Amino acid sequence: MKNVKQILGLTILILFAATSNAQLKGLGSKLGKAAIKDETPVASPSNKETSAIKPSKKLELDWNTFNMAPAITMSSLLYGTQVSNSGNLRLNTYTASFIPFKKTDGSMVNSVYDKDGFLKIKTYKDGALIKEFIYDGGTTFDDNKLRKFISETCDISLKETGTGMYRIDFYAADKMFYTFDFEVYKLANNDPYAKLNEMYLSRGPWNKYAWMEQQKSGNMVFGFYLNHEEFQPNAADPNKTAKDVNWTINITKDDKPFATQYDSRKPVKGKVERGVWTEMSTAMKTADGLKVIQLPDFTDGAYKVEVKVDGEVKSRIYTFNVANNKIVLMNEQDRSKNTDSTKLIEGWNNFYWFKLQ
Repeated sequence: MKNVKQILGLTILILFAATSNAQLKGLGSKLGKAAIKDETPVASPSNKETSAIKPSKKLELDWNTFNMAPAITMSSLLYGTQVSNSGNLRLNTYTASFIPFKKTDGSMVNSVYDKDGFLKIKTYKDGALIKEFIYDGGTTFDDNKLRKFISETCDISLKETGTGMYRIDFYAADKMFYTFDFEVYKLANNDPYAKLNEMYLSRGPWNKYAWMEQQKSGNMVFGFYLNHEEFQPNAADPNKTAKDVNWTINITKDDKPFATQYDSRKPVKGKVERGVWTEMSTAMKTADGLKVIQLPDFTDGAYKVEVKVDGEVKSRIYTFNVANNKIVLMNEQDRSKNTDSTKLIEGWNNFYWFKLQ
C-alpha cells in the first residue's frame, strides 16, 4: 500500500511539472514574439511618418563645405514674409545660399532623418522670442548651393502678438546664419460701418530697395514693391479693395537718356491690394525704343533711375555705377565689403539691388 501511494505521488508530481513546463514555454513563446517584434528594424518611412522621425544625434554641419557665408536671398525674403491686412504674419518659402550639405563626419545631410535638427527659424517681437518653426530643406538647386526653406503652416497671429519690431533668425543646425528685421504697425478705420476696422501693415526693405534682374532670356527687368493704405480706395464700390496704379521709369547714363519702360508711349499698369506689398516690374528698352535692354548694354558710367508713381508727390530715385563693364554692387550686397554676413543682401548672380535715395 505504501508503494502504491509513492507511485501515485510521483505520477502527480510528473504531471504537474509537465504542465508547468508547457505553460512556461507558452509564456516564453509569447514574450519571445513580443521581443522580436520590438527589435525588428524599422522599414523606410512613408511620407506620413517622416515628421515623427528624430535625428539619432545632434546634427553637426561642416561649415567648410563652401567658402562662402550662407545667406537668404533678398528676393525670397520680400515675397516670403507676408503681413496680411487682417492681422496674419506668414513666414513662407525662402531660398538660402551656401547651406552646408555635409556633416563633420563626412556624411551627407539627410533631409528626412535630419529634418528636425537641420533648418529652422526663430521669430522675435521687440526682442522676445515668439515662435520657432522647422522647415524642410530637401529641395536644392545649382549643386546644392541654393536650398529652399519650405513649410506650409508658419503663421503668427498679429492680433495676439501685437505691433512692434519683428526679427526672423535663420538657423542651420545650431548656428544662426542670417537675420531679417521689419516693423509691423496698424491703422484704425474711423468708419463704424466698415467691414475692416483696423489694418495691419509692414515696413522694412520693401520700402527701401529696388532691383534689376537678369532673366534667362538675357533681358534685364527692373522691379520694386508697392502697397496702399486706403481702407476704401474706390468710393463707388466699397467691396473693391485693390487699387489701380500707373508708373513710369526713366534711366539716364551720365545725365543722358538711356532707357525707359518697355513701351515708352504709355505707363506700366499695375494693381495693388490693400495693405499688401505687391511686386511691380517691367522689361526695358533703350531711350530710342529700338532695343531691349540686356546686361551688356550697361557700359561704364554713372546711372540714375527715376520712377514716377501716380499719386506720389516725389519720384523714387536710385543710382549706381558701372565699372569695367560690371554693375558695381552696393556695399551691403558686395561680399568683399559687407562685414556682417548675417545681414548680407544676397542677390545670387542675377539680382542687382539699389537703395532708395
